[in-house]
Amino acid sequence: MLSTEMMALTLFDRYAYPDWLRRHSLAVGRIAMALAAAHRRAGHDLDPDAVGLAGYLHDIGKSPLLDGDGRDHNQISALVVSAHGHADLAELVRRHPVYASMDPGLAPRTLAERIVHYADRRGLFEVVTLEERMGEQQARAPQFVHLRDAQLRAVREIERSVFDGLPFGPDQLAEQVT
Repeated sequence: MLSTEMMALTLFDRYAYPDWLRRHSLAVGRIAMALAAAHRRAGHDLDPDAVGLAGYLHDIGKSPLLDGDGRDHNQISALVVSAHGHADLAELVRRHPVYASMDPGLAPRTLAERIVHYADRRGLFEVVTLEERMGEQQARAPQFVHLRDAQLRAVREIERSVFDGLPFGPDQLAEQVT
């Protein structure tokens, strides 16, 4: 049986991920898996492989093979993940974008959804701070810079829930990710 990361790498190849997307998705998947595994050890009913796979595949809708579809990449990602037999991960993938935390209809609700959302806020090509990641995102999309403070507050609330009950905090996240 293929490891979770190997399954993701196979799909990265199939969907012609460019290097930057591959590196980012690997970082997010590893962060999501590490957080889910820590919650599992703390007694929560989470499957680290499933949460990790959602993290690895959260941006599959950004594949150059899917260019031209007018839907948001998170919607496309949810459809692609479902088409590959992982319908149970569709909501985790759909609720990951930075703007989701400010949209009551899209905000991550479950712990697994919050983990994937948060992992994307901390994963660039490695574990980075929330401020670094949000700065990078806003450099790419300056039209949303006016939302930075509100987004950061919303993500900090998600961060509190993600680390609740864990034996480490956000500042020790990089040490947990292999």
